[in-house]
Amino acid sequence: MADGLLWGQLASSRGPDAAVVGIWVPGQALVTVPGCGTPSALTPFMTNRLRLSVPLAAVVLFLGCIDVPDIVDPPDAGQPPVDAGQTQDGGGTPDAGPADTLPPTIRTTTPLGGATQVSIHTGLVLTFSETMKQSSVRVTLQPEHPLGNAAWSLQGTTLTLGVASPLSENTLYTVTVVGEDLVGNALSGSHSLSFTTEGPAPDTTPPTVLFTTPVNGAIGVDRNTLLEVVFSEPMNRVSVEAAFAILSPAGLNTGTFTWNAASTVMTYTLPLSLAHGTDLHWQVTTTARDVAENPLVETSSRSFRTMRQAITTFDFDLRTSGPLSAPSFFRQTSFYNGANVGDWSADFSYRLFLGFQMTSLPEELVFIRQAQIKWWATGQRGDPYGKLGRLFLEPVDVGEELPTSFDFDPRLEAAYHSQPLSSGIPVPPDSLGRPGRIDVTAVVAQDWANRATRNKRTQYRLRFEIGTNNDGIVDSIDSNVEEDPKLAELEVTYEYP
Repeated sequence: MADGLLWGQLASSRGPDAAVVGIWVPGQALVTVPGCGTPSALTPFMTNRLRLSVPLAAVVLFLGCIDVPDIVDPPDAGQPPVDAGQTQDGGGTPDAGPADTLPPTIRTTTPLGGATQVSIHTGLVLTFSETMKQSSVRVTLQPEHPLGNAAWSLQGTTLTLGVASPLSENTLYTVTVVGEDLVGNALSGSHSLSFTTEGPAPDTTPPTVLFTTPVNGAIGVDRNTLLEVVFSEPMNRVSVEAAFAILSPAGLNTGTFTWNAASTVMTYTLPLSLAHGTDLHWQVTTTARDVAENPLVETSSRSFRTMRQAITTFDFDLRTSGPLSAPSFFRQTSFYNGANVGDWSADFSYRLFLGFQMTSLPEELVFIRQAQIKWWATGQRGDPYGKLGRLFLEPVDVGEELPTSFDFDPRLEAAYHSQPLSSGIPVPPDSLGRPGRIDVTAVVAQDWANRATRNKRTQYRLRFEIGTNNDGIVDSIDSNVEEDPKLAELEVTYEYP
């Protein structure tokens, strides 16, 4: 019935069956049907039982270090792993892991392959994909030129070589590298690169684009990304800025340009944040020139897509949602008929649990932007905030279910008193509603990060500071299925590539 609950047969485990039929109207006495029992048949305990619920980050070494287009990167990234069967310092102590058969590669170099106008005082910096056997690494220059002492860093993955004397001016040098990793796998991929030194001869070499950020065809790019273009030699800044354009979407060509001191790296800051899922296309045409007025070899066009956004809503999980009372600690059903939190008749103290299963969130999501619990609080009885203090929403872990039991169950007692996973979130009276909204972004992000152990669940408990003030008067916040068919739901807004 829309205005109350129909009471029927009550089977009590603590006494003989008693039949009571009547209509209970909020704020009024129990109205009985003649011949069907009396109000005295409904003890506080029995009434209680009837209530049911639920970048580019650049390291400048001499000329600066960025990826060389002709150097093959391995599929993995990050810190180089220690080779299977080796200790980290190359001592050769075997472990229980599988044999390492993956050959090392050169990841980055300084100078860049194809660079021109390189200083005659430059040194060489080589970054490998994994720890190298230092005695096996040989680096040669053609034409021949003596190199300085070798210096290894970053766990044997980065080699720095100076030059014993200045390089020749206006000369094309080719660097060749050979070597092995700690278990003897020979260097794979491109072993050489070439660059041309600066000199007094006229510069007739046209510039090229060596590298861009974001890389061409990238997806899942940050909406506030910077656009960066790395040229093979110092450029005429005014000509490059005039040759640069955002082709689509419209309205993005009023951003700002910045340059490195050598005029080889141009950075463009967009005038505004891009929308989610934006496909951006840009180019630098051949009207861009180097400082010697040589035009760019060819027009460079690039594109990328920003991070997309989606919203998913999860209904409350019946198995882990609903009210639990102390000191009875029983749960007769997992169906949602009604729910409450606060102080009930006979001084029972109720806490309300809300659980959600986030199975449909995609594994590739990158960032949870917002998460909100929507709780349908149908009404309020008495003065729970005045008598019981503040209301808190606490993150908890109650497992796969709150078990059903017709009698006292220690598992339900454990859930009722379980320690919160983090500090409770205050729920002031003005946040209640049909539905009210409670922000749980930080909790959901943490539970998703631990989804393997949490089984993609996020669970909460609503409780007042004071369970009961023992005055025998009901002070609670209620949810009623007849007026609000849904108890709660979780709305998650997230970003994905």
